[in-house]
Amino acid sequence: MLTGMEGPQGSITPRIDYHPRVNKSRRNMPGRTAASIQDVADIAGVSIATVSRVLNSPNLVTADTASRVRKAIDQLGYVPNAFAQALITRSSRVIAVALPDIHGEFYSELLRGADAEARRLGYHLLVVSNPPKGPQSDLGLGPVLGLVDGLAVMITEPNETLVKRLSAAGIPMVVLDAAPEGSTLDTIVIDNEAGATEATEHLLSTVPSNRCYFLGGPRDNFDTARRAEAFLRAALGDGRSRSNVNVSYGEYSFESGRERALRMHEAGELDGAGILAGNDEIASGVLHAAREAGLSVPERVSIIGFDDTRLASLVRPMLSTVRVPMADVGSTAIQLLVRRIKDPESAAMHVRLTPTLVLRQSTLR
Repeated sequence: MLTGMEGPQGSITPRIDYHPRVNKSRRNMPGRTAASIQDVADIAGVSIATVSRVLNSPNLVTADTASRVRKAIDQLGYVPNAFAQALITRSSRVIAVALPDIHGEFYSELLRGADAEARRLGYHLLVVSNPPKGPQSDLGLGPVLGLVDGLAVMITEPNETLVKRLSAAGIPMVVLDAAPEGSTLDTIVIDNEAGATEATEHLLSTVPSNRCYFLGGPRDNFDTARRAEAFLRAALGDGRSRSNVNVSYGEYSFESGRERALRMHEAGELDGAGILAGNDEIASGVLHAAREAGLSVPERVSIIGFDDTRLASLVRPMLSTVRVPMADVGSTAIQLLVRRIKDPESAAMHVRLTPTLVLRQSTLR
């Protein structure tokens, strides 16, 4: 409020009477300071502690008081400070998901399933991708581990030191893709052996075993290793001498699949081959290479991918592939974490999800 007072030469100088409470109706107008919990308390005529109870433990407040507080929150557009709430409740309602990457449908499907389940259960999702590698790495999660209620982490290559470092963080955790022997952590893996076996047996229905090939991702990748072993067992059998001559390793990419398939063509191995690819991107690269070599698919080359991303249905001919339930991986991870948050002493759960073979145009039937 402005009032008059005399200045040194008898002039009138405005004086400002400072009031700590501002006009609440203008609090959230552009350029104004965001509403605070004190503002909510003032309008509702309650204490800050009561506002906090309404936000965090509404069962401790009468219905009339809770209604007044919520009306004040709506009037001011007040947004609670999640970090402050976490300090009070010791729960942030935030779950972290750490992945090697978020590029491509493989990871986006996992995140879609995780996000939907987290929201259903009243949690928010924090995503960390492209983490630094190495046994001393904490996946870049060091600064936020104290802010989340749980962690779902995908570990795609052997790294016992990393698992131990994350376990020492002392928060609920579920490991995806890896299943450390004797682990007391909750784990989720895909039954790669079942999927690769079914796919290989389908190839063997039209292609001799010595003309079947597996084109995988990185050699140390858990998925590649399991699929390669299942392929060899199905194609060559347990009782026969086996070698890795029909198995190659590379990247999970279109370029890697194309280059390896072209090398097979140069060696006279592509024509008449049945190929199980480590993922749909590799398979699409093989398909492109066959086209470059003038070999029709599936008449001259049979191809099966892995994952059943949209790419498998977009290429022509459409790819037969092994469908991996990635959305289920994400939603199951959140379910296990929330279970662990609510019951820290419960026994570890080890979930194995089964993929299914989807037959399309790239294989003879």
